[in-house]
Amino acid sequence: MTDRLYLADPYLARFEADVVAERRLGERTAVVLSRTAFYPAGGGQPADRGTLGVARVVDVQEVEGEILHALDGVLPAGNVTGVVDWPRRFDHMQQHHGQHLLSAAFEAKLGARTVSFHLGEDTCTIDLEISADRLGRETLLDVEQVANGYVWRDLAIEARELSPEELANLALRKEPTKGARVVIVRDPLASGGRGELPAGPGGLRPPALIDASPCGGTHPRRTGEVGAIAVLRGQKWGTGARVEFACGARVLVLLRRTSEGLGEVAGALRCAPAEAPEAAARLAADSLARKKDLDRLALALAQGDADRLAIQGGAITEELQVPGGDAAPYLRAVAQALVAKGRLALLGGRGGGRAYLCFARPKGAAPGAPDLGKLLQEAVAVVGGKGGGAPDLAQGGGSAPEKLGEALALARSKL
Repeated sequence: MTDRLYLADPYLARFEADVVAERRLGERTAVVLSRTAFYPAGGGQPADRGTLGVARVVDVQEVEGEILHALDGVLPAGNVTGVVDWPRRFDHMQQHHGQHLLSAAFEAKLGARTVSFHLGEDTCTIDLEISADRLGRETLLDVEQVANGYVWRDLAIEARELSPEELANLALRKEPTKGARVVIVRDPLASGGRGELPAGPGGLRPPALIDASPCGGTHPRRTGEVGAIAVLRGQKWGTGARVEFACGARVLVLLRRTSEGLGEVAGALRCAPAEAPEAAARLAADSLARKKDLDRLALALAQGDADRLAIQGGAITEELQVPGGDAAPYLRAVAQALVAKGRLALLGGRGGGRAYLCFARPKGAAPGAPDLGKLLQEAVAVVGGKGGGAPDLAQGGGSAPEKLGEALALARSKL
């Protein structure tokens, strides 16, 4: 059984151990050690990285009770020095304990239970048993403020195995699933609270409980080491809600990225960063007005094309020059204008390096009239694409515009 040094001292980044077995983890060679400070992935927290001798530790997993250290490099033997990637470990400690405090804040403010946690490369998420409708902006800010209050008060963190009696008298945020190790944060300025331990000698009660959660992960000694918790957004997730957040140094990274991005936007808009939202709103409104003007012009052009084509006899088969390159809606507008004149239209056009087809005929056509949905499927295959629709209106497109004429000729021959 490997001695798990990270449980007793999450700050231990260098240690000595003996290689006791060789295993396989996926396609890599892995070793089992007599003792390890490397945390194996679990509980939403990724595995540690680092070195064993001269070999890189690229993954750590617990498999059937053994902690396997997957290696890239020379396989060590005998006694070996292990070095944990400390910046990565401390980042995970900040994120993981920040999650505990944030989950405690959601329970305290909304009664929302956390059902899962994921520690990602840039941000983290928790999934809550609560409707996303309850996670408005003001609510998220309120919960964020409570969680950061726990951080900035620099409270002590206990992480230890509890006796059955202690477990029975402690209001756990979730039921233990593996072992009796619990991470506890208390409020030294208050006493009593939910499910506290019995009063000690002289009737003194322990400080009120902020959070008590079974956990085998790595945590700092004090909440202040989390630094800060930034709640980024909440959204619907299944029947509950997902909250995205970041803690510690990641908050600074996100702030820097946001500031740089806002600076670039402000530069493009030729305004001060503080004025960027208002300038962007004006630009969007102006763009929408221009689009409406262009749509009106396109409809006028489509009507003109329809008037020109209606002079022809029989079914109208034509490849159109599309204004602005937005082929699909333009072809549809021309086809519908021709249908209003009682004509059958087989139209094609090009835009953005692709071929587009639109076939239309008046509704209620005589028996034996072609099913344009099926006809279009045959024609659009010629241009390497797909599409379909109803018997009286169908559209599609493909990646071979040079074969557009061939596709229209095929459709015409099927009438």
